[in-house]
Amino acid sequence: MKGFIRIPVLISMIKKEFAQVLRDNRMRGILFGPPIIMIIVFGYAVNMDVNSTDLAVIDEDKSSMSRGLIEKFTGSGYFTLYSYLHSEKELASQMDNGNVETFIHIKRGLSKNIKSGRTSEIQVIIDGTDSNRGAVISAYVNEIMQSYFIDKYLNRVKTVILLRSSGVAAGTPGVASGFVMSKGVRVVDRAYFNPTLLSKNYFLPGIIGFIVSLITIMLTAMSIVKERESGTMEQIIVSPIQPIEFILGKTIPFAMIGFIDMFVVTIITILWFDVSFKGNMLFLFFAAFFYILCTLAVGIYISTISRTQQQAMMSFFLFFIPAILFSGFAFPIYAMPETIQIITYVNPLMYFIIIIRGVFLKGVGFMVLWKELLVLVIIGITLLYLSARRLSRRME
Repeated sequence: MKGFIRIPVLISMIKKEFAQVLRDNRMRGILFGPPIIMIIVFGYAVNMDVNSTDLAVIDEDKSSMSRGLIEKFTGSGYFTLYSYLHSEKELASQMDNGNVETFIHIKRGLSKNIKSGRTSEIQVIIDGTDSNRGAVISAYVNEIMQSYFIDKYLNRVKTVILLRSSGVAAGTPGVASGFVMSKGVRVVDRAYFNPTLLSKNYFLPGIIGFIVSLITIMLTAMSIVKERESGTMEQIIVSPIQPIEFILGKTIPFAMIGFIDMFVVTIITILWFDVSFKGNMLFLFFAAFFYILCTLAVGIYISTISRTQQQAMMSFFLFFIPAILFSGFAFPIYAMPETIQIITYVNPLMYFIIIIRGVFLKGVGFMVLWKELLVLVIIGITLLYLSARRLSRRME
């Protein structure tokens, strides 16, 4: 990597790379089509919202209060009444077949107990096969119960409703959790940053980092390996072009393509899926520049250890899948074992996802995210230097 960079040579190399990539109609489709398809598919598919869950009910009270409670559930939009049961023995087959996810048992005397100020019990059983979905359903059940009884009976009585929950609940399964309705007291909660609590607002910004990684790493690695596989690398080595000019000529076009793809999927995320963008777009792309340095460096390194495009593709997936899993994109890092958490500290995608979500959801910028940005700068420059040095040594 000795000598000065000759701008005319670099420009010629960049033009050659763009011409080689864009002259094929199928290649142009691969560069810009899959990112758009992925953000649309993921936008609809990656959805952890509980919009409709089948509900089974045993109503032993058969009062206007119990019927009103059931109507409160079915009218919420989160629950669909699947069936009325006559005994809990019927529930097992319904749960086993997956027909029902939530079961509510309203005991006899509910209306009478509440009106007389005595403690009442309602049993709730939730399918805990999917723990995340079960936890969300449990939260919906508690919210609807509280809303119904507080709105209708807060000013009339002072009582306690015990939700006897099994499966997944806010607490140990099978242990009663209760809420107290006391005259003049009302709890009003609000979710900050994501008021609607829609999962798309959380996942789609992370998918932007996913797509940028996919495009820049794979294209950089495949492009350099293709030169070696086709036999043109030997011609480049004996030519007067310097290693640094070759590396920049190979990476700059894909960096530009990465920025274009990121801009397109960001606009789709904001306009198509109506994900609120509260931050500064310039800061987001400024941070993306240093993240793309990291991905380009990884692509260069993969090219140095691969002799064929098949090897490069396998090496790409061996890096890419753990990087996604350890990034906090889908699984919270705090829940991982401490050994794995240490590994995440050297994963640039983790820092970039924190930045993207911070900019999208919280509207924060450099003053809050400077630590993540600084780490990204250090990792990006270090990885690019080491990878470029390794490649240049193989060219000398």
